[in-house]
Amino acid sequence: MYFIPHPKRIEYFPGFCHAERGFCVESLDASTQSLALAMLTQLDKTGIPIRLEHKPVHVPTSLAHHDLLAREAYRLTIESDAVVIDADHPSSVRNAFATLQQLARQAEGLLPLTLIEDYPSIPYRGVMLDVSRGKIPNRTKMEEVIRLLASYKYNVLQLYMEDCYVLESHPVLSRSNGYYTKHEVQYLDAYCKNYGIELQPNFQCLSHAHGLLRNPGYHTLAESEVSLFSFAAGKPEIYGLFSDIFQEVLPWFSSKTLNLDLDEAYDLGTGYSRQAVQERGGREVFKEHILKISAIARNAGAERLQLWGDCLNKYPNLQAELDDDIVFIDWNYNPLKHFPSLENHDAKAHPFWLAPGTSSWNALFPRTQQANANIRNYIHQGFEQQVQGVLITHWGDYGHHQPISFSYHGFVRGAEHSYNGTAISEESLDTAMDVLFFADANQSKAYALLSSINTLPAVTTAFKTQIFYAFFDDLFKGLSLIGNDAYPAISNETFASVENLAREALDQLGQSRSGSVFQQELLQAARCLAFTGRKGRLSHTIKKTFLENTVDEDQILAWILDLKELYRTFLSLRNEFVRLWNHEAVEIGSEGAVYAFDKAASRYAEAVIWLNSQRLALHQGLPLDTRMETYTAHEGYTTLWTGNCTNLWDRAYPWR
Repeated sequence: MYFIPHPKRIEYFPGFCHAERGFCVESLDASTQSLALAMLTQLDKTGIPIRLEHKPVHVPTSLAHHDLLAREAYRLTIESDAVVIDADHPSSVRNAFATLQQLARQAEGLLPLTLIEDYPSIPYRGVMLDVSRGKIPNRTKMEEVIRLLASYKYNVLQLYMEDCYVLESHPVLSRSNGYYTKHEVQYLDAYCKNYGIELQPNFQCLSHAHGLLRNPGYHTLAESEVSLFSFAAGKPEIYGLFSDIFQEVLPWFSSKTLNLDLDEAYDLGTGYSRQAVQERGGREVFKEHILKISAIARNAGAERLQLWGDCLNKYPNLQAELDDDIVFIDWNYNPLKHFPSLENHDAKAHPFWLAPGTSSWNALFPRTQQANANIRNYIHQGFEQQVQGVLITHWGDYGHHQPISFSYHGFVRGAEHSYNGTAISEESLDTAMDVLFFADANQSKAYALLSSINTLPAVTTAFKTQIFYAFFDDLFKGLSLIGNDAYPAISNETFASVENLAREALDQLGQSRSGSVFQQELLQAARCLAFTGRKGRLSHTIKKTFLENTVDEDQILAWILDLKELYRTFLSLRNEFVRLWNHEAVEIGSEGAVYAFDKAASRYAEAVIWLNSQRLALHQGLPLDTRMETYTAHEGYTTLWTGNCTNLWDRAYPWR
């Protein structure tokens, strides 16, 4: 039997429990029955009875945060004629149900007689879902996410919110993106609570504020009215705005925890706060902002405050100058073996959390190897330093192109590591995921094939997957073909490997028995990757042939047909992207992502027009433009969110 997370103790005995008819929960109280209905799929009045008892479950006192861990400890005993759960808290009952469901899924009604004793090693295990970069998950998708997290014993879900809420006090906000209303958040809060998950608000209170600052009447609150990136630290109107936001929105959540963010304040001191920073220093201005925002949050009902810990790299020992109960969340998404930033935290003085990432953003398919190493190594080091909580982050940078489900793989692996601190072997975890996460072996093989694309030369750079940009790139002058000091060019050989691996994945997916939406999303990713490989190979061939001056009219005509075929395929991929987007998210907010498709689609006509001009030159006996100097269409190729960056590459932050 396989479990994720793996229980601390499992003991099997001879014999079986015949639970073909499922489980009976008639003896449980109403609240526990409600939880059972949410967690267990096989319930029947004639099934094996589940009894809830209260014998203590031993949790080693040597573990940090022992009292918090003990609340989630449980004992699950499979007897021949009953299932007995020892648990003293709703969280521990939830965990027992999650384990029982995984066991039942594999046993198919014939349960081995089993004794499981279990408890987590890290008390808070959560996921942060970015709902502010264009994609606002609809209710159905959010319910799916919540059920997934509960089944793997998570107990926290944070909603990263920049401007995606509707306020009576500020009705102009959220016009440019999708949003959640009061009633929608309250519904999600109750849904989370039913599954033993605390829904926590997460508001940007300094930087990454362009979603809010670009609204008319709010640009004056920016540090720089040019960049519209950060709030103007110290400006009185800022604190009036946040008082309004907190007073109105925080009551939507039953949680008393609030993440204030305050990360990446790169432009502090470059605009409105310049004089204050020059006179008092960035540290004092930043600290004063934290104290003001914290006081406003507490006045609105927040009792436990969090903020991102990257500021401690710039301002060491800052935490000692703040309220003792502020929890810093250290974040890092790199596949490191050692994380120096964790040395900023002393768990004995101040509890802290850490935040790895799923590495699914800026990609046609997640950088799975990067995410796996980041999650595993980061959490293990944090556990050794007595970390109190883990928050697996799902970001939606630059339009949130990736399906939310492409982070599920990271969520599930994160569940194992954050629950146990030191996990089972990677091989055992892989096998468990084959059984409990993937629909079948074919889907698992396809996932591995698509993941392997990100290990090819020049494909993955930092937090970007360059194939994602190559997908939208200009056909002849795209950065993926040319490269620069920061980004190596993608070779023809790499493009060929991308196409081959994607087609192998498509073959595996074609053999899978799954008909799920996740399967459809995998198919879409594989088709996009196969397309990108084919497109890159054709671009290389055309450029090389021109450079060698071996072009003839027939060849150009053949290339034009190839490009028309690519164009038709691209439109099909675009339409499928929109369909899948609308399945999981509200339509508002998709504009940026769809615009990238529509803008890129125009490149094909431009390329065909230029190729035809070269055919006519040949026909008239004129020299070819072998270096493509007259091809200038790329010069006007801009995108909605990257300004004048030709090929969807790095957004040029205005303060740099």
